[in-house]
Amino acid sequence: MRMQRRWLGWMVVGLAACGGGAAPPAGAPKTAANGQGAKGCHVHSVLAPLGATERPSTEGSAVVLARLGKKSVAFVADEDARSVIAVDLDTKAELGRTKLAGAPSAMVGNADGSLLVLLRDRAEVVALEADDESGALAIRCAASAPSDAVGIARSGSIVAVTGGFSRTLAILDAQTLGTSRTVDLPREPRAVVLSADGASAFVSHAVGSALSHVDLRSGKTSAISLRGADRRFAFMRRMQKMQLEALRRRKDPASVAMVRQLEAVDGAETAGQITRPSCQGFALTRAMDGRLVSPQVFVDPGDPDQNPDGYGDPNTPTESPSVAVIDEATRQAVPASLLVRERSQLVDPRDGRPECLLPRAAAVDPKTGSLLVTCFGIDTLVAYDAASPTPVASERKRWIVGSGPVGVAVDSQAGRAVVWSQFDRTLSVVSLDLTPTDERSSRPPLAPRIALGALPAAERPTPEYSLGRILFHAASDVRIAQDGRACASCHPDGRDDAITWATPEGPRRSIMLAGRIQKSAPYSWNGTAPDLHTHISHTFERLGGTGLRSIELDALGEYITHLAAPAALHADEAKVARGDALFHAKEAGCATCHRDQAQLADGAVHDVKSRAKSDRGEAFDTPSLHLIGGAGPWFHDGRYATLRDLIRGSDGTMGHTKHISSEGDLEALEAYLRTR
Repeated sequence: MRMQRRWLGWMVVGLAACGGGAAPPAGAPKTAANGQGAKGCHVHSVLAPLGATERPSTEGSAVVLARLGKKSVAFVADEDARSVIAVDLDTKAELGRTKLAGAPSAMVGNADGSLLVLLRDRAEVVALEADDESGALAIRCAASAPSDAVGIARSGSIVAVTGGFSRTLAILDAQTLGTSRTVDLPREPRAVVLSADGASAFVSHAVGSALSHVDLRSGKTSAISLRGADRRFAFMRRMQKMQLEALRRRKDPASVAMVRQLEAVDGAETAGQITRPSCQGFALTRAMDGRLVSPQVFVDPGDPDQNPDGYGDPNTPTESPSVAVIDEATRQAVPASLLVRERSQLVDPRDGRPECLLPRAAAVDPKTGSLLVTCFGIDTLVAYDAASPTPVASERKRWIVGSGPVGVAVDSQAGRAVVWSQFDRTLSVVSLDLTPTDERSSRPPLAPRIALGALPAAERPTPEYSLGRILFHAASDVRIAQDGRACASCHPDGRDDAITWATPEGPRRSIMLAGRIQKSAPYSWNGTAPDLHTHISHTFERLGGTGLRSIELDALGEYITHLAAPAALHADEAKVARGDALFHAKEAGCATCHRDQAQLADGAVHDVKSRAKSDRGEAFDTPSLHLIGGAGPWFHDGRYATLRDLIRGSDGTMGHTKHISSEGDLEALEAYLRTR
């Protein structure tokens, strides 16, 4: 009987492309005010979470497994259906659907047997309970969550929720759902893992080359670097250090000059070549030995002072898969896990085992000691050795799953994993038989799938949107890029990778797409593409891709154009109003170019004296300022690390701000920009 009331597993997923808001279903509870929680939310569910003695904390997922009576049930967060759907894994029958007011992004089991579900597009968390063994769930209460809520975890009485675009971590009471603390984080936080004692939180980021550690008692945040170390330059750097030590022992002027020269070279390599930025940090989970593992991707954007034929360094692999390993006690990454692995620059279309360049969800199977990672674009579940200091170099096996695998959960007792694939709405049930396949070129086995019932016509994505969504995330497709990159490689979650790339025209900063494409022509920083179709085709040419058919380009444009925009950030209304007045004042002149009320752009190119060393031209397209507060760094070459730097640094060439001397006015102008 006890086994019938136990959860089988919980994991995290970091991506859900959400649609617009919807009216709450009939009888749905009202959302509690932020910080007040949902008073009187009494849950008596027949579900029970996995015992704390077996797993000290619980991480969220887009798929959650449970024992419901004699049934083994998978609950899936179906963003397209805006529902949580229960599926019997043994009979492969759909048991029931719970309609929600928004699109669910992740779920986690609570100690009282409820299922806590994030509604990303409504900034809410709802508690669902099972009254019987039918699989139907009832909505018991709801409360506020961070805007763009994407990641959730629980430890004891604490629930942690991350807000992606809002850059926040909220700590909630697991019983009342009241918010006790909100912590500001760097850009695009995703998955969260709580320490066993509930004193710390570790947060992955889709961009930014770092993992965040948050002390939940003080609210203090520190960064754990996840930048890659390039082995090709390590020997050179060691030799330089030996030369420096020998020369420092000399006192003659020539030696002093040589020391300065070598230090300059060493510093440049440390900043640009020895280490590589990383991104795609959507997943984070705990291994069995006090370590955290975070799948990610190392990026070589090239030398911004050079003009390659494409995007990045043509002589090195642009992207390399990685799994960062972090010691939870020391809060340091294991150095071996950050070594950049050498791989071919070109994609071999005959290779049946392409690299995982878009990792999205992860779980650990304690029985086999395997780290299971789902990979967008190649629709694969990969098993790595979770105990290895370099898991990505210790692949055990892989399986083909459905399209768009956003979540994975493990049933160790039954020796299986369940993967939820949003794009084709299927559950793949993977037998964790780790018998390896010898030939790398051989196609991995196809996992059995359970197809969910069709969506009602009103909820069904258009065929063009569905095809465009698949193409946007298509990795290792030689029609798009010769090196395996996908559109989502530079635009994770439809946003941007925070990286400045070397390009034929000069250094170019990736731009955010979601909510910023409509009515923003012309395209590209040079403003040379009159329409999206032309711009996409030109981009694929630069990536060395053979190109898509016209109908596919149209579908890709349909998806990009309708990427859901995150909710704009909020600030003090009086401060924003003051910033609005400053922005539109004649003295500042900001609205001269940024005049369109929707996009804050004018659709023209201007020379604002911002030409970088390798820029081919001098004039640049006026960028949209819509949703600029969630981006950064700023400018076409990413030269400004903060909005304040941008406001001050561009004075006289792009508007005028030196006359704004008041700190309060500067804060107001910045607040206005952040909330557009």
